[in-house]
Amino acid sequence: MNTTEFRAEQLKALHAVQAGTINPNDVVTGMRLEDGSYYVLSRYGDDVWILPDILFSAGIKDNQKKLNFLRVPESFRETLRSCMAHYILIGIEGRSRPRGGTVRKFFERVTSFLTWLHDQCITRLSEITPLSGHHYVDFCKGLKNRKREPIVRSSLMQHLVAVENLHILSQHSDDPMQHPWPESSASHLAGLTGQGRHEFQEARTEIITDDILGPLFQSAVEWLDRVEEVVSLRAQVDEWKSEEKSYVFIATSLKKLGWSLREIRTAEQHLQTACMCIILITSGIRVSELCSLENQCSFKTLDEEGEPFYWMRGISYKTGVGACEWLVAEITHRALAVAERMVRPLQAQLEQCIFDRQSDYSKAPDIAKLSGHAHRLFLASKKKQNNQIGTLSINSVIIRLNMFAAQCGLEWHFAPHQFRRTFAVYAAHSALGDLRYLRDHFKHWSLDMTILYAMSRLQDAELYDSVGLAALSIKTDLLEHWLEPDAILVGGAAEPIRAFRTKNEALVTKKDRAEMAKTISPLVHLRATGVAWCTADTGGCNGGQGVEKTRCADCGNAVIDESRKPMWQGIYAQQVELRDLTDIGPGGNERVERDIQRCEIVLKGLGATEEDLAYVAT
Repeated sequence: MNTTEFRAEQLKALHAVQAGTINPNDVVTGMRLEDGSYYVLSRYGDDVWILPDILFSAGIKDNQKKLNFLRVPESFRETLRSCMAHYILIGIEGRSRPRGGTVRKFFERVTSFLTWLHDQCITRLSEITPLSGHHYVDFCKGLKNRKREPIVRSSLMQHLVAVENLHILSQHSDDPMQHPWPESSASHLAGLTGQGRHEFQEARTEIITDDILGPLFQSAVEWLDRVEEVVSLRAQVDEWKSEEKSYVFIATSLKKLGWSLREIRTAEQHLQTACMCIILITSGIRVSELCSLENQCSFKTLDEEGEPFYWMRGISYKTGVGACEWLVAEITHRALAVAERMVRPLQAQLEQCIFDRQSDYSKAPDIAKLSGHAHRLFLASKKKQNNQIGTLSINSVIIRLNMFAAQCGLEWHFAPHQFRRTFAVYAAHSALGDLRYLRDHFKHWSLDMTILYAMSRLQDAELYDSVGLAALSIKTDLLEHWLEPDAILVGGAAEPIRAFRTKNEALVTKKDRAEMAKTISPLVHLRATGVAWCTADTGGCNGGQGVEKTRCADCGNAVIDESRKPMWQGIYAQQVELRDLTDIGPGGNERVERDIQRCEIVLKGLGATEEDLAYVAT
């Protein structure tokens, strides 16, 4: 059927649901084929509804696109069909239509609720009372996650929101339910109002630490350097196969080269994962957006001074933005080029699969589905699906990343959002001038973020928000530390801070130092110089740069805390070593003595004794 006919069939199903005259053959979902026509995926009476790919982000498995009504207690099955049809076709009034992931999670949570009702001998939604609603809240508070720990409040809220949405949708069915908690709400019952709301807004995703990210990134770069070796080995194996060489011949020949077929496959997998690591670390994209990347997704622009800026195109699903562009690093382009080179054999096989099906119209749905993967960068052959080629799932990407970390000797279990959160923190440190590791790959984030965002209207606005919030969080944490009574501070701007924190009247209107830090953070300009924190907002500062790294010691705008102590110890040790040189001239000797004096003032201010200085100097 064409587009008009398909939409008419869906509208017919919707009217039938609302009127209570539903026909089991009414169309609920379908997919668009290559010729523009529609193929029906689900009819109202089907036990399993299939949601179309277009409702999902890249990297979602096919079994996660199905709604199995046989899992629903029979007494609620028809009512839930009605509610789900309404939810899929038009959503909830006043809200945007739900995407596939939202639909499936709603179905799962509501199925859990209906199963609980069945266990309580409740067989109709209209039998639910506020008392039974609060009993379900207590049940949900006892739920455990995969680690056998109580679910967090945000998860608890989602379980309860699903029940609230079922209440809304059930009003269009023949078994409407009353509100499960008339005098309350899901967020309040989950403890996410008042102070709980502020705690919920704090970032909970764990940041990948430097001792993990450093070796991971280094290993990824080393794998990129091996691309020629791995590609040439695969080409040699393919050549032997085309010549119909025996398995024994191939295995023996590879053994002479110090390789096996399994080792080649593992190397190819690690090389592909290395590309993923570099892209995720240097772009801040989500794993679903990584899965959306296709051939020729990289491009470059130049500013007025000829400085290159590197970009990457993809699809952003979570916020409904669609086509999106991300500012990345030069090495990201290198990783994209390697990924594109590695995926060519699978893309060629996929193209052949599509071609083989074109003469059979019954295979049109398969062709449409496979075509959506044809140009993707991260493909895999799925053994459990008869070696069908498709985009790597989000779960598979995480498994690959964990395997890659293991081959680096790292003990870390990645979560889907960790790379995005880690990127935001690194970019924020770069914006504050306080990034040392991966500094060159984040150097563009040291520019004004307003200018960066203005470079393309297709950029990920939410990522900029995340970077801005991370920068504010870093600054707030720093100021909170400075406001602690026993925090040791050195530098020209340290005395005003010490005076400020001793004024009791300045603190009486704030609950604690954290609250005070959040209040004053937007009012304080901070920039890292490497050896100090600069509070000057007029520009023109060269402290901590070039050969005169000790200038901040005498500057009235500098604050030096214990986090900078290792840098000053290193400078001091170097200057003591320079003092013994006999060929640097009077000017050089004078400068060395000045820098040693500055270092001693700073280090003693940070608590170092004469014995400590003597130890550093040795």
